Amino acid sequence: MDLNERKKRILKSIVDTYISSGEPVGSKYLSDSMGLNISSATIRNEMSELERLGLLEQPHTSAGRVPSSDGFRVYVENLMNDYYLSLEEISVLNEIMNSKIKRLNTVIEDITRVLSEMTDYTAFAYTAKNAAGTVKRFEGVLLTKNSFLLVMVTSSDNVKTQQVKSDYTINQDILNLLLKVLNENLAGVTADSISMEVFYKMQDILGVYSDVLMGIIKTVIAVIREEEECKVYLDGMSNLLKYPDFSDLEKTRNVLSLLEEKEALLSLISENSGDRDGLSVLIGDRSLREGLDSTSFVYHKFNIGDGITGVFGLIGPHRMDYSGVIARLEYVVKNLLGESPPGNTDKS
Repeated sequence: MDLNERKKRILKSIVDTYISSGEPVGSKYLSDSMGLNISSATIRNEMSELERLGLLEQPHTSAGRVPSSDGFRVYVENLMNDYYLSLEEISVLNEIMNSKIKRLNTVIEDITRVLSEMTDYTAFAYTAKNAAGTVKRFEGVLLTKNSFLLVMVTSSDNVKTQQVKSDYTINQDILNLLLKVLNENLAGVTADSISMEVFYKMQDILGVYSDVLMGIIKTVIAVIREEEECKVYLDGMSNLLKYPDFSDLEKTRNVLSLLEEKEALLSLISENSGDRDGLSVLIGDRSLREGLDSTSFVYHKFNIGDGITGVFGLIGPHRMDYSGVIARLEYVVKNLLGESPPGNTDKS
């Protein structure tokens, strides 16, 4: 849509003001407070034209205007200012992303929580593996004379444990043999490749101690299947209730229902591919999904190697702080698990 510079300035001022206040914006306010150096009469004419173009709407109870879904889209694509993360925000995000101790799922969960805290919106993330999962290493610790703790390190560096009991006495030598057999036959093997032939081979080596094998194999297959599942993380769901935009309980219920149904959320994301370099901005209208016409979704896809892909996103009202949300998401995705990324600084 081709807008002249004056219309762009007026539309930008209206959206900025509405994001900040949540109230309809009138021509007098723009003339007096926004430094546009344009008369109220001219602003009113331009606002009427922007309304005719479908970029503004006039609530029935107000003389002011609010941005429409299309108005927000024009703003996000062409008009909004860049947001620069503060040094504190950069420090918090870097500390999480550069942790060498935390497992990947913990890092994803922590980033989701911090994004929600920084923005006051509902944050979500999901991860999925493009390749089949495996257990890449088995370790163990003796617990009693008849049991040990089996430690499984997965292909995503997640750690799973399972207590294993045997009818026979297990000492360190026996445990070492068990672990050697597991690492030689099950490490790096997909669930579909674990056959009875593999079971019989291990059984022959372990003799009477093979009484633990069937239980271990069932556990390994369950761990691998869990690795292959798409994982969804949510934080700050109650943040939606902070905004008057969600005072209609039916609208709030629709959003919460979407978040609680993993498949519905993933379907919404997969149906809407990234607008630029994996970034998507969905400004709800009736064509997006029934009941989400007051809701905006901003999310960014990521790929962190080892066949792991996913999304970080934030959910809020139409009048989201899009600039701040996009800047934080782009920073996280760019530097996820990176090495001490250089930060931008707050220019305010």
